[in-house]
Amino acid sequence: MDFYLSDSEGKRLHFPVNPERITAATAARMQTYEVIELGEVKLPQGQTPVRFSWEGFFPGEGRQNLAIVKSWRDPKEIAGDLSSWRDAGTRLRLMVTETPINHDVYIESFEHTWGGGHGDAQYQIELVQARELVVRTDGDKSKGATVMILSASASSTRPKPAPSKTYTVKPGDTFWGIAKKTLGNGSRWREIYEISENTKLVGPDPNLIKPGQVLRLPV
Repeated sequence: MDFYLSDSEGKRLHFPVNPERITAATAARMQTYEVIELGEVKLPQGQTPVRFSWEGFFPGEGRQNLAIVKSWRDPKEIAGDLSSWRDAGTRLRLMVTETPINHDVYIESFEHTWGGGHGDAQYQIELVQARELVVRTDGDKSKGATVMILSASASSTRPKPAPSKTYTVKPGDTFWGIAKKTLGNGSRWREIYEISENTKLVGPDPNLIKPGQVLRLPV
């Protein structure tokens, strides 16, 4: 069994070590699968996109020859790819071989820490299913009903509230870190960026924030 994430440009990430378990959840139902004993997987059904989450580690160079390591890459490179995909809101393909998990997804959150003497990175990741939602615009369920197709993405799953507070950028700050510090969820960084960019507080590149800049925060 292997875990893969890939983008539309052909970049593919093969997770070097399988997690112990993976959780698939909708707003109404949650199922956790032990990876070693997955067997037949039936994903929960619901009106909201399925969220997949798990935690694990990327082994450092000193442990690349462990039997559990399937395809070693430098953990810094892996973390960089995942962070870039997350920050750009890139639509990805999640595939877990030997299971029915083969879906288009977005990275809702990705957090990692470094520790130990082997250069390992511990991580947690949550993916949200990207699927097309059909919304009937005239209330008619007949064949002739007009429909709109909306793309369900990580950024569209929560409304953007009106701004009410501000934050002054400090040395070393990033939008992800600011969102984690002020909103409790780093994946909400785009809300802060879009509010600040629309009001001309920052430029078009979210990586170019400077100490002293005042950002507007959502409620």
